[in-house]
Amino acid sequence: MCTIQQCSSLSRVGSASPRPPDSPTPPDSRCSRWFASFVPDLERPNTAIHEIKRKGGDLRYCQKCCHYKPPRAHHCRVCKRCVLRMDHHCIWINNCVGHENYKVFLVFVLYAVIACVHSLVLIIGSATHNVPTEEDLPSNDSRTSTIICAVLLCPLSLALAVLLGWHIYLILQNKTTIEYHEGVRATWLAEKAGNIYRHPYDLGPFENLVSVLGPNICCWACPTSGHIGSGLRFRTAYDLSPASTPI
Repeated sequence: MCTIQQCSSLSRVGSASPRPPDSPTPPDSRCSRWFASFVPDLERPNTAIHEIKRKGGDLRYCQKCCHYKPPRAHHCRVCKRCVLRMDHHCIWINNCVGHENYKVFLVFVLYAVIACVHSLVLIIGSATHNVPTEEDLPSNDSRTSTIICAVLLCPLSLALAVLLGWHIYLILQNKTTIEYHEGVRATWLAEKAGNIYRHPYDLGPFENLVSVLGPNICCWACPTSGHIGSGLRFRTAYDLSPASTPI
């Protein structure tokens, strides 16, 4: 079952092509205006791709795709397209991780961790519990293969577990990897100005989980994405408490 889920997740996460529509129509940028004064330009003007994010909260425009960018969308220099709610470009799946395939990517990493840990447990259990007699001693090649597999699985399991933990941390705050790095500088700039920075898309831990994984808890570990919307607008903390606009 774990193998089936992992293969299904891999096929879906690698084939998804999340991007905003090629339309010059300006999106609703109310959310972006809250923290535009604290978030700097994502890329420098002398790079191949430039994203306009003015301090006054003006609309974000992609000069490469020639259309306005919805909130949380960014241009990928590898895929050469804008990606809705872009998290990062993953070289291992040769695709961007964004709005349409973020949950599937997370599920894929989850089952990869389970598979690695399960394989490591089987190898260690086989080596420690099934002690062979002198007549049944395995060959040197067999012992070498077992040791190599165990040595490779240990760092791989650790790396995947760290990656999974990192994205769980991001989900609990409803952030993408890009927004996390932007938020570090935004927090510093806000404190410098005597203000308190709050991530506008943070709805609370449980609501953040639901927004990414879906309302059905039983399907959280399944590579499904039927709950996601258009990716052009997202609920914000301002929607939950209209009386107080987050800075």
